[in-house]
Amino acid sequence: MAQFYDPDFHSGNTKINSEESKHIVRVLRMSEGQNLAVIDGKGNRYSCLIRVANSNGVEVEIEHHECIPKRDIHLHLAFSPTKSRDRTEWLLEKAVELGVEEITPLIGDHSERFKVNVERWNKIMISAMKQSNRAHLPILNDLTKANDIWPKAKEHNKYLAHCADGEKTELTDIDGDNLIIAIGPEGDFSAREIENGLTAGWTPLSLGDMRLRTETAGLITCAAVALKAMKLR
Repeated sequence: MAQFYDPDFHSGNTKINSEESKHIVRVLRMSEGQNLAVIDGKGNRYSCLIRVANSNGVEVEIEHHECIPKRDIHLHLAFSPTKSRDRTEWLLEKAVELGVEEITPLIGDHSERFKVNVERWNKIMISAMKQSNRAHLPILNDLTKANDIWPKAKEHNKYLAHCADGEKTELTDIDGDNLIIAIGPEGDFSAREIENGLTAGWTPLSLGDMRLRTETAGLITCAAVALKAMKLR
């Protein structure tokens, strides 16, 4: 069943917003009598029957409502956007598909990108949420300096992935259900940033012996946590 997003949809308001209505009618050519699902990004999913097919606002009848629970692990992924916008957006899409709950774009001493198109990122996240059959839209935080996030992170288990020498926890050994994992830019976090993070109580994290691109590191991190969450079901 096709899934659409309307943050204001609920049992008292069964008219889908104009943007999604246009897609339903003009692109998918859906009409009265067909079924679809609407999510509000807060965990509610409504199975609906189209009563009025109008590009200005499709009206539906709710046939079933379910509240989708969040998974047992909360993953906050903090990563430095790459110089390539395409690679960054690919990671953003895959992170949402793999279940990330919160995202913070980071600026590090070695960063190559210092701006984020929030509107575009939100659209990518919404699209990935719908495509992957999720019902919760991840939180997108403001662009943050790495040295600012170290002391402010509220998660119980804080992991700092870096390539410098030293004893580290393996990705397969991460612990806890309230995680934040920080991944640096292509040039890694600087020595100063790593020192500040560890001083603030972050645990050094290894992603393996291979040196990974930022988006690959983010992908493997989200995948590892997704597998961990599956085992907790």
